[in-house]
Amino acid sequence: MVERAGIGATVAAAVIFSILLASNFAVYYSAQEDAQLHSTSNAMDALADESAAFEGAGAADILLREQAFLGSKILDCGSAISMVSAEISSLVDVQTSANLTVITSASLAPEGPAADNLSMLAPFGGYIAGFLDTVLYQEAKGSENALGVSYVRNESHYVNLPVRIGDMAEDCDLTLSNIESLASSAVPRNCSVSTVSSLVAAAAEGSDMEATASGIHLVAGFTIVGMAQCSVKVTVTVSQDDVMGPGGEFTVKLQGGALVDFEP
Repeated sequence: MVERAGIGATVAAAVIFSILLASNFAVYYSAQEDAQLHSTSNAMDALADESAAFEGAGAADILLREQAFLGSKILDCGSAISMVSAEISSLVDVQTSANLTVITSASLAPEGPAADNLSMLAPFGGYIAGFLDTVLYQEAKGSENALGVSYVRNESHYVNLPVRIGDMAEDCDLTLSNIESLASSAVPRNCSVSTVSSLVAAAAEGSDMEATASGIHLVAGFTIVGMAQCSVKVTVTVSQDDVMGPGGEFTVKLQGGALVDFEP
């Protein structure tokens, strides 16, 4: 029988080599797994950062469009709040890139927190009683397909414009109501401009003082349209001037009217 020298040593060497090879593969795959985890984490962080930027941009766009609406027309006193609410509810902003989309919608906010973590919108962040407050609904969806990463976030944020739309509408309606009430009880000497002017001014005086105290300007004007019953068309205009919004200063104006008979 032929003896084969070194076979035992060769087998032992092969076993040791296999163990070392397996160990090296384990170290390699562990390093690859760590790198994958770091890449995934970095991708998630990047999507989160981009989402935060898009959320701020979307919120700013909604506020700018609110400002443009308010500053571009004269709103009717009786329907001003419902008109503003409908306009805000119609606003939608979409911010998108190759990997991420953030959709922002809005509605009028009846209440909310005084502070909000959307700090890039200061000083328009948070709910302030008496101001025009808006709640924003923001949905972010993104992915990094190469890494198998998906990103979803849904948040609500509260923002405001320093517009006292509620006070303005109330002052306007109150003034018209006072003038109509006075017309039903006052008996002027005649239907002259000076006589009617004094009656209208007296009826508007109380609400005018309240409006001024709130930084609101109120003007009650009239036109005599009939002498027999002293029919008068009354127009009340309420404005808030030099309102500071994200797009700069603007003016908000409401107007209401009524036809009254003073019956001299």
